[in-house]
Amino acid sequence: MAQQTTVRGAVGPIPVRSSSARTAARIPPIAELKLGWQERGLCQSGDAAVFFAPDSERIREREKREASAKRVCDECPVRQQCLEHALALPEQFGIWGGLTEVERAEESRRRRGAATGARPVVVPIRIGTPRDRGFADAAAVTREGTEVAA
Repeated sequence: MAQQTTVRGAVGPIPVRSSSARTAARIPPIAELKLGWQERGLCQSGDAAVFFAPDSERIREREKREASAKRVCDECPVRQQCLEHALALPEQFGIWGGLTEVERAEESRRRRGAATGARPVVVPIRIGTPRDRGFADAAAVTREGTEVAA
Protein backbone atom coordinates (compact mmCIF):
# COMPACT_ATOMS: atom_id res chain seq x y z
CA MET A 1 0.00 0.00 0.00
CA ALA A 2 1.27 3.46 -0.93
CA GLN A 3 2.36 5.71 1.87
CA GLN A 4 0.03 8.69 2.37
CA THR A 5 1.81 11.93 3.15
CA THR A 6 0.40 15.35 3.88
CA VAL A 7 1.68 18.86 3.33
CA ARG A 8 0.84 22.06 5.16
CA GLY A 9 -1.41 24.29 3.03
CA ALA A 10 -3.35 27.52 3.50
CA VAL A 11 -6.31 25.67 4.97
CA GLY A 12 -4.45 22.99 6.93
CA PRO A 13 -2.92 19.60 6.11
CA ILE A 14 -3.58 18.39 2.56
CA PRO A 15 -3.02 14.80 1.42
CA VAL A 16 -0.51 14.72 -1.43
CA ARG A 17 -2.30 12.74 -4.12
CA SER A 18 -2.61 15.12 -7.02
CA SER A 19 -1.00 18.10 -8.66
CA SER A 20 -3.75 20.37 -7.26
CA ALA A 21 -2.79 19.31 -3.72
CA ARG A 22 0.84 20.12 -4.47
CA THR A 23 -0.22 23.50 -5.88
CA ALA A 24 -2.36 24.22 -2.81
CA ALA A 25 0.60 23.32 -0.63
CA ARG A 26 2.64 26.15 -2.17
CA ILE A 27 0.04 28.75 -1.11
CA PRO A 28 1.05 30.09 2.29
CA PRO A 29 -1.50 30.37 5.11
CA ILE A 30 -3.50 33.61 5.04
CA ALA A 31 -1.84 34.85 8.24
CA GLU A 32 1.57 34.65 6.53
CA LEU A 33 0.59 36.53 3.37
CA LYS A 34 1.96 40.06 3.10
CA LEU A 35 -0.56 41.79 0.89
CA GLY A 36 0.67 45.35 1.32
CA TRP A 37 -1.82 47.97 0.14
CA GLN A 38 -4.65 45.40 0.11
CA GLU A 39 -4.47 45.02 3.88
CA ARG A 40 -5.13 48.77 4.26
CA GLY A 41 -8.19 48.85 1.99
CA LEU A 42 -11.47 49.88 3.60
CA CYS A 43 -13.16 47.07 1.68
CA GLN A 44 -11.40 44.57 3.98
CA SER A 45 -13.58 45.55 6.93
CA GLY A 46 -16.91 45.38 5.13
CA ASP A 47 -19.03 42.91 3.22
CA ALA A 48 -17.25 41.73 0.05
CA ALA A 49 -20.63 41.03 -1.58
CA VAL A 50 -21.06 44.80 -2.02
CA PHE A 51 -18.13 44.83 -4.45
CA PHE A 52 -19.13 41.82 -6.56
CA ALA A 53 -22.41 41.23 -8.39
CA PRO A 54 -24.48 38.19 -7.49
CA ASP A 55 -26.06 36.10 -10.22
CA SER A 56 -29.24 37.53 -11.77
CA GLU A 57 -29.05 40.91 -10.07
CA ARG A 58 -31.72 43.43 -11.06
CA ILE A 59 -30.66 46.80 -12.44
CA ARG A 60 -31.86 48.89 -9.49
CA GLU A 61 -30.24 46.49 -7.02
CA ARG A 62 -26.98 46.66 -8.99
CA GLU A 63 -27.08 50.47 -9.02
CA LYS A 64 -27.61 50.58 -5.24
CA ARG A 65 -24.86 48.01 -4.60
CA GLU A 66 -22.39 49.82 -6.88
CA ALA A 67 -23.17 53.20 -5.28
CA SER A 68 -22.57 51.70 -1.84
CA ALA A 69 -19.25 50.18 -2.94
CA LYS A 70 -18.15 53.44 -4.57
CA ARG A 71 -18.89 55.34 -1.33
CA VAL A 72 -16.47 53.00 0.47
CA CYS A 73 -13.88 53.50 -2.29
CA ASP A 74 -14.22 57.30 -2.12
CA GLU A 75 -12.88 57.25 1.45
CA CYS A 76 -10.27 54.52 0.91
CA PRO A 77 -6.59 55.47 1.42
CA VAL A 78 -5.39 52.94 -1.18
CA ARG A 79 -7.93 53.65 -3.92
CA GLN A 80 -5.32 54.59 -6.53
CA GLN A 81 -3.18 51.47 -5.88
CA CYS A 82 -6.34 49.35 -6.13
CA LEU A 83 -7.28 50.92 -9.45
CA GLU A 84 -3.78 50.49 -10.86
CA HIS A 85 -3.80 46.83 -9.78
CA ALA A 86 -7.18 46.25 -11.42
CA LEU A 87 -6.09 47.89 -14.69
CA ALA A 88 -2.77 46.03 -14.79
CA LEU A 89 -4.19 42.51 -14.35
CA PRO A 90 -6.98 43.30 -15.63
CA GLU A 91 -9.60 42.41 -13.04
CA GLN A 92 -12.72 41.36 -14.90
CA PHE A 93 -15.30 41.45 -12.12
CA GLY A 94 -16.33 43.72 -9.28
CA ILE A 95 -15.69 47.26 -8.12
CA TRP A 96 -11.95 48.01 -7.95
CA GLY A 97 -10.53 51.46 -7.25
CA GLY A 98 -14.02 52.92 -7.33
CA LEU A 99 -14.73 51.81 -10.91
CA THR A 100 -17.02 49.13 -12.31
CA GLU A 101 -15.97 46.63 -14.97
CA VAL A 102 -17.28 48.89 -17.76
CA GLU A 103 -15.69 52.02 -16.30
CA ARG A 104 -12.32 50.24 -15.98
CA ALA A 105 -12.50 49.13 -19.62
CA GLU A 106 -13.18 52.76 -20.64
CA GLU A 107 -10.30 54.00 -18.47
CA SER A 108 -7.97 51.41 -19.96
CA ARG A 109 -8.92 52.47 -23.50
CA ARG A 110 -8.48 56.12 -22.56
CA ARG A 111 -5.01 55.47 -21.14
CA ARG A 112 -3.93 53.43 -24.17
CA GLY A 113 -5.05 56.27 -26.43
CA ALA A 114 -3.22 58.88 -24.34
CA ALA A 115 -0.02 56.80 -24.35
CA THR A 116 0.02 56.45 -28.14
CA GLY A 117 -1.26 59.95 -28.85
CA ALA A 118 -4.26 58.50 -30.65
CA ARG A 119 -7.84 59.42 -29.99
CA PRO A 120 -9.73 56.89 -27.85
CA VAL A 121 -11.77 54.38 -29.78
CA VAL A 122 -15.51 54.75 -29.29
CA VAL A 123 -17.39 51.51 -29.73
CA PRO A 124 -21.05 52.04 -30.66
CA ILE A 125 -23.52 49.86 -28.84
CA ARG A 126 -26.69 48.83 -30.66
CA ILE A 127 -29.58 48.25 -28.32
CA GLY A 128 -32.81 46.60 -29.32
CA THR A 129 -33.88 44.08 -31.91
CA PRO A 130 -33.10 44.42 -35.63
CA ARG A 131 -36.75 45.40 -36.12
CA ASP A 132 -36.36 48.25 -33.58
CA ARG A 133 -33.19 49.43 -35.32
CA GLY A 134 -35.04 49.39 -38.66
CA PHE A 135 -37.58 51.85 -37.25
CA ALA A 136 -34.78 54.04 -35.90
CA ASP A 137 -32.96 53.97 -39.25
CA ALA A 138 -36.19 54.92 -41.07
CA ALA A 139 -36.76 57.81 -38.65
CA ALA A 140 -33.22 59.07 -39.28
CA VAL A 141 -33.77 59.02 -43.04
CA THR A 142 -37.07 60.92 -42.63
CA ARG A 143 -35.36 63.59 -40.52
CA GLU A 144 -32.83 64.14 -43.31
CA GLY A 145 -35.66 65.09 -45.66
CA THR A 146 -35.87 61.94 -47.70
CA GLU A 147 -39.25 60.21 -48.00
CA VAL A 148 -39.51 56.70 -46.65
CA ALA A 149 -41.88 54.27 -48.34
CA ALA A 150 -44.19 52.49 -45.95
